[in-house]
Amino acid sequence: RQGASSRNCGGAALVALADALSESGGRATLITTRRPNYGVGALRDREGMQPRQGSKQVHNPYKHASEEQRLFTPLQRLAKRPSSTSSANDAETKDGKVGSFYRELGERCAMQRVCIDIVVTSSTVTIPSSSVSASAANLGLNSIHPNVRAFLDVATLAELCRATCGKFKWLRVGNECGVQVGDNNGPGGGNDSFTGEQLREELKRSALAYGGSDVVFKLRCSTGVQVKSYSPSLPVGTLIGDGIVNSAELELSHIQSGTSIAVLLEHKIGGVVDTRGGRKGIDVPMVFFQSAVLYTTLTGQRRVRVSTMGLMTTKIPADIYRSSDLGTVSTIMTREAISGLENPNDGSLASARHNVFEKCVSLLANYRKYTTAKSSPSGQLILPESLQLLPLFCLSLRKSRMFRNSSVPFKAAFPTADERAYHIFYGRMVCPNLSLQCVHPNLLQVSDMRTRDGEWITPPVLQANNYAGEEVVAASMEPVCQLPKSMNPSIACLDEKGMYVLDDRFTFYLFIGKDVPEPKWQELLSVSTSAGAQRVGGEWVSNVPMGELSLASTEAGHKLRNILYQLRRLNSPNATLAIDARHTHAPLVLVFVGRGSVFEEEMDSLLVDDPVGHEKSYVDFLCDVHKSVRQKLVDD
Repeated sequence: RQGASSRNCGGAALVALADALSESGGRATLITTRRPNYGVGALRDREGMQPRQGSKQVHNPYKHASEEQRLFTPLQRLAKRPSSTSSANDAETKDGKVGSFYRELGERCAMQRVCIDIVVTSSTVTIPSSSVSASAANLGLNSIHPNVRAFLDVATLAELCRATCGKFKWLRVGNECGVQVGDNNGPGGGNDSFTGEQLREELKRSALAYGGSDVVFKLRCSTGVQVKSYSPSLPVGTLIGDGIVNSAELELSHIQSGTSIAVLLEHKIGGVVDTRGGRKGIDVPMVFFQSAVLYTTLTGQRRVRVSTMGLMTTKIPADIYRSSDLGTVSTIMTREAISGLENPNDGSLASARHNVFEKCVSLLANYRKYTTAKSSPSGQLILPESLQLLPLFCLSLRKSRMFRNSSVPFKAAFPTADERAYHIFYGRMVCPNLSLQCVHPNLLQVSDMRTRDGEWITPPVLQANNYAGEEVVAASMEPVCQLPKSMNPSIACLDEKGMYVLDDRFTFYLFIGKDVPEPKWQELLSVSTSAGAQRVGGEWVSNVPMGELSLASTEAGHKLRNILYQLRRLNSPNATLAIDARHTHAPLVLVFVGRGSVFEEEMDSLLVDDPVGHEKSYVDFLCDVHKSVRQKLVDD
């Protein structure tokens, strides 16, 4: 609908926020329901599938890889590139001006130490389905279907957040399929809608998170090694310096406990200096690293935090693999894959997926070539003990919403450009404790739970020792919730008579099989009015009230609430760190199998152990990796 009510002056609002904080610096939050589409900074619908000029055929940009990549590329970067045609059309000219506007706004905010958060409340709606029979329509029953979401241009808005060290929060789950988790006795009582609960929790995260402003980060290395680059090539914040003589500094408008900075190191000409100096107990030279973070606290104090680390060197390749950390390796691989995707010269989704595969093959081939694994039978795939899950991670990364192929015939594009840009935004700042879980979801069975599942358990008292201080002991004594048994994210593990929770670190999907009896699922869910499901024409038609779903006040409901609370904290030792344990406040989404649930297809696509998104299953992927490793060894 075109009218005054559909206009959004978000660009002008962002400028007003920047002006208000220009002298003092600070953190600003824009809450909106759609992209800025009017006035300064207006973003057009670049995704709009309109007929081409002189043709009645609808143009789908997702059928062409180059056009799709432009959709999830921020206008700030497209404005710097030459036009794809000899004479740019009016739309491209306007996009260039808008891109320059947001780039200059981001640079200005970064210079003035203004951090911008953007919260978008965009969700699906319930519409009558043409597939529902006339008899169902007479009953007043509608099937739940996702509407065609308005294009938000997440890429451009999120790039503004990246440049200013802010967060982009997308509340894409609405009242029509979201389940309230909060206890009625908690903040807001039971009067909030599901969307209201989400918005409140996201704003709480921003308000309560401990952080610093006006930040400068610097990493120094001892002789023999140096900083090659930051990862990804466009990290959060602003790089100062070329890094030729000394490592570049990273300036950030804001920093908090969840901030993760990754750097790539390389050997320097001249080699590592012998630091042994005849000292006893040191058999090999060491290298040293020192990081310094200069920041301003919430009370206005200027502080510097310095961390120094010394590492032993080795000439044995097996020692490198033995001391490798899967979380760190997966973090660097994710960020480097994003750098390759954003390469203005040859970056593409296909090349990014290929590079992930080649990196996996290279790591395993070198392990086979330079360690004792070379004596193992050639018909056996040998994996380093510390990197047993590396092939699983690489396959899951290729299937993730950052890099998977969205051109699926006869189906709506998944992920959309907005969804892909959203996950790329958080992929570039992923940390080691989330890198694997963000691409390989965790599946928990919440039906037929064990006796202690969902209950709080206090660990036994730790014995006093010289290595654990009082604070460490106190944190270790915090009660923890026993989680249900975990399962592989595969359709083979799902029973039509069972109930499960799929956790992809952004959303909780409550999966209820189509053969689950109504009394059983009502032990978990509470519906404020009469609800149920009827079979019309051989198909299930649901009439569960929209926006009135919550966890039941039963033993099963309380246990599931405890489980979700524990998962959201990710074993954080205190409430302050728990706020930043995840990127966002993960909502609980209801997935009724076979009853027209909005997110059923999306959840199916997250079962990454199955062949989805034009990718193979895990077993077939291992066979391809083994074959490529053998071929690489032969070629070498």
